[in-house]
Amino acid sequence: MLRLTLALCVLSSIILTSSAQTQSCKNQTFSNNKQFTTCRDLPQLTSYLHWSYDETSGKLDIAYRHTGITATNRWVAWAINPSRTLDPAMIGAQALVAIPQASGSPKAYTSNIVDTSTRLQEGSISYPVSGLSATYQNNEVTIFATLSLPNGTTSLVHVWQDGVLSSDSTPQEHSHESSHQNSKEFLDLVSGTSQAASGIGSRQRRRNVSSYSFKDLIDKHLHKNFYTTVGSL
Repeated sequence: MLRLTLALCVLSSIILTSSAQTQSCKNQTFSNNKQFTTCRDLPQLTSYLHWSYDETSGKLDIAYRHTGITATNRWVAWAINPSRTLDPAMIGAQALVAIPQASGSPKAYTSNIVDTSTRLQEGSISYPVSGLSATYQNNEVTIFATLSLPNGTTSLVHVWQDGVLSSDSTPQEHSHESSHQNSKEFLDLVSGTSQAASGIGSRQRRRNVSSYSFKDLIDKHLHKNFYTTVGSL
């Protein structure tokens, strides 16, 4: 009986691992059929970034997807910090904001974050932006935009967040949980690698565009243990 219980636990772990893999950016599609050359599973807030970048022209096409938005009384934002600092990364960030609506497409606009008490007021940002739009489907908010970066840009610091709205639909301060505090990283637009806030002092962890190799190792190990356990029943 104990072995059967263990086998069922291993099987459940395999199923959960497979489910997590299906949420990878590599499996995501868009209703407007847009395609991007690179994508990344972001380390916090179950979010994903897709992008295509022309280093010569500085043209950056992005789609930022933020999951788990189950109600329209929330805001979502993705931003670039021109100062290229991770601490603090929010002050000075140039944000793309989306607010789901009760009906129709989300409101999408730009906001220059000047201090920590920001209410994400609508306004111009330091990067030329075109094609800014957003969708809200299946509890996911996706922001689309094309930004023009300075010539020679190959990397940047980006930040992503979500938060609640007040009764008059004004964005309020985001949570201070670790997942929100660490939703920032240094991203290489060309290679797709990053250095992320890790919560372990000044150490920074280098991450690949996809975490498939690690997930595959876990999946392989779980399958091996499962069949070994079942075979001994």
